[in-house]
Amino acid sequence: MTLLVGLSPDARDDAGGAVGLAARLAVAWKEDVTVAVVLTPGSRVSPEAGETGIDVDAPAVVSVDADPAADAARAAVEGILDESGLTARWVTVRGRSVADALLEAAATPGVTAVVLGTDPDRSGRIAVRVARDSPVPVVLARGHGAFPNEPISRVTCAFDGTDASPGVLATAAELADRSSATLRVASFAVRRPTTPPEVGLNPGAPVLAGWSEQIAAAQADALTDLGRSAETGVHAGATWDEAVHATDWEPGDLLVVGGSPGAATRFFLGDRLGAILQAAPVPAVIVRSG
Repeated sequence: MTLLVGLSPDARDDAGGAVGLAARLAVAWKEDVTVAVVLTPGSRVSPEAGETGIDVDAPAVVSVDADPAADAARAAVEGILDESGLTARWVTVRGRSVADALLEAAATPGVTAVVLGTDPDRSGRIAVRVARDSPVPVVLARGHGAFPNEPISRVTCAFDGTDASPGVLATAAELADRSSATLRVASFAVRRPTTPPEVGLNPGAPVLAGWSEQIAAAQADALTDLGRSAETGVHAGATWDEAVHATDWEPGDLLVVGGSPGAATRFFLGDRLGAILQAAPVPAVIVRSG
């Protein structure tokens, strides 16, 4: 079983963070690592690679053990895998887009998750596009992902109380067990004041209080149904970033979020979970639910 790490040929996709996180997870989950250099029609490759363009009709997954196109990516992450005592398999994956190429590779037998670096704007847009149709979870590097010897000590499930939540929680619990980590369930909300501060009243406050009670009860019920116990919490803030940071995060944390399969990309995670993913200060696992 292997974790697939997606890198651009010039290793501009937060290569160290993605490979470092993959190394952490491989050690925790006792898996191998495959590093995939993603080539699309717009990819830049070194002249030494002998490529004048990318043939998307060529075999989608090809070994690149001696391919100069992977040289920059190898140089960007050299030492990270060695530090963890891991040896990676290197391949080239081709497609008309990064997401297409990664989806083709994710369907390879034995791949258990796809690990990607964060986008420059922290949107995770490529990860979300891949996760929408991926047969395996997608892990997005954030924060401390680049430290390969840091264990996974806690797995946090972003729980929103929808019908998909029990499935996301079950995945989070499974990952916690595989990581020998503790499990935490957290729900997040944004306070939306509807009156000027000088009035001294906020009609939205009772609504938030009521929702907090309901979501806390839903957390407890879901854990009971799963036969698990875990730390729980409901966290609110004036913005999603503030709500996410209202709870504590540690270097060994891993966040699990879920979305509905087959939905349009912008609706896959929904406004709430998409915002939580963007605000997350730790690596995040995106799972399909339902």
